Amino acid sequence: MFDEEKDLKKWKEEIEKKEVQDVQLETAILEGFRQAKEKKVKKQRRFMKRSIWTSVAAAILLLTFITSIRVSPAFANAVASIPGMARFVETIQSDKGLQLAIENEHFQQIGVSKETENMKVTLEGLITDETTMVAFLTIDEKRFSPESRPEFRILNLEGDVVSKSRSIGASFEYTDTQRIATTEVEFEFAETVPSGELVLEYEVQEAGDGETIEIIQIPFENTLQPIKKEQFIINETAVIEGQKIHIRSVTIGSLKTAVEVEFDEENTKKIFDIEDLALIDDTGEVWSSINNGVIARETDNPNVMFYYLQSNYFKETNHLTLTFSKLMAMDRDEAFVVIDTDKKRIIRQPPLNLFSNLTVNGSFIEIEMKSERGVHRDPFTILLDADGNKVESNSQGSINPFEKDMTIHFQISGEQYKNPLTLPLSFYPSYINGNVSITIK
Repeated sequence: MFDEEKDLKKWKEEIEKKEVQDVQLETAILEGFRQAKEKKVKKQRRFMKRSIWTSVAAAILLLTFITSIRVSPAFANAVASIPGMARFVETIQSDKGLQLAIENEHFQQIGVSKETENMKVTLEGLITDETTMVAFLTIDEKRFSPESRPEFRILNLEGDVVSKSRSIGASFEYTDTQRIATTEVEFEFAETVPSGELVLEYEVQEAGDGETIEIIQIPFENTLQPIKKEQFIINETAVIEGQKIHIRSVTIGSLKTAVEVEFDEENTKKIFDIEDLALIDDTGEVWSSINNGVIARETDNPNVMFYYLQSNYFKETNHLTLTFSKLMAMDRDEAFVVIDTDKKRIIRQPPLNLFSNLTVNGSFIEIEMKSERGVHRDPFTILLDADGNKVESNSQGSINPFEKDMTIHFQISGEQYKNPLTLPLSFYPSYINGNVSITIK
C-alpha cells in the first residue's frame, strides 16, 4: 500500500472516531484532489499508477463521508423533490439554516442551463434573505485549468452589475476528460435582493493575465419573497483574560445569523477570531459558525466585526443564549513578522517561531509556517515597507492535509519599496480562554 493510501486510511479512521469541523475537512479533501490531479499531469509516465490510486482513495474517502451524513427525513424528502439538488446534500446538510429554509419551502428551483463548447453551467436554484442570495450551480467543464479564476456576478436586464459574489464554496468530481464542480455562490446586495428578471454571469479568467477564457450568462427570474430579519440589540460586554469584547447586536435572517462584535480599542491583545461563537436554543440545540460562505466581515471601524452563524429563523424558540469561550489572540506588540528581502532573512517574528525558510526569487517571496493540522489560513493580508507604505502584492497559501506546515507565496508588483517589510498578522495559533454566556431572548 502506498504512503498516500495509508495516510488516507488513517485520516478516515480518525474522522470516524472524533468530530471534525466540516470546513476543515472540505478544505483537506479538495486539496487532496488537487494534489492528486497535479501529480497525474506533472509526473504522468513515472507515477501514473500511484497518482490514479491516490485519486481513487481520495474519492472513496469523500464518498464515505457523504454517505455517512445523517440526513433528517424532512430534509431528505424536501431535497429529493428538487431536480438537480442531490449533489448539494452534503453542503446543505452541514448548514442547518439552509436545511430549514428548504424544509420550509423557502427555496426556488431554477434548472436553467447554458452551454459552450468547453463547459455547461446550470443554475439549479436559489435561497434569499433580505440582502443576500445563495445560488446553487453545477459546472461541467471539458477544458479547465487548476489555476483559472472564476468570477460570478448578478446583472439586471440593462447589463449593469448589481452584485458580485463575496464567497464561493465548491467540491469537484474528476474524470479523464472533465471536471464537475458543485458550487455554492453567495451574493450580497447593497439593498433588498431584487425580484423579477435577472442574469447570473459566470466568467473564467486566466490566473496570470486575467484574460477571459469563457463567459456564460444565465437569465432567471427571482420570485422568492424577501423575509425580514429579526434584530436584537444587546450592548453587553464580556471580559476574557482582561480583554473586553462588546456584543452590540444579533440579527437573525433566513440564511444566517449576524453577530456584531466590537473589540475594545484599549485591549492589550489583538483578537483575530472568536473560535467557538454559537447560539444555543431552549432545547439545547447549538447553532454554530456557517461552514460555507462568508463566516466574518470587517467594517469601516477596524475594531468592529460581524460574525455569521447558522440561522434558526425557521425554528420556533422561546430562549436563545450566545456563548463563546476561546479567542484567537496575541499581544499587539508581537502580532507581526518582519523580513528583509535583500538579505533574505526573517528579522522578527512572534515567540513561537512558527515561520521559517524564507526564500526570495526576484518579485516572488515564499515563507513557511507551522500550523495546526487541518487549520490553514492566510496569516497575512497586507505588506508594509520600512516607511509604512503599502506594498502591492498577492498571496496564496498552499496546504497539505496530512501535514501541519503551510507555505505562503507572495508576488510583489514592480514598484520599488524600502526594506525591511512588515507583515501584520491576521491569523496565528495563539489563544485566550474564558466562559461567556449572554441571553439574547
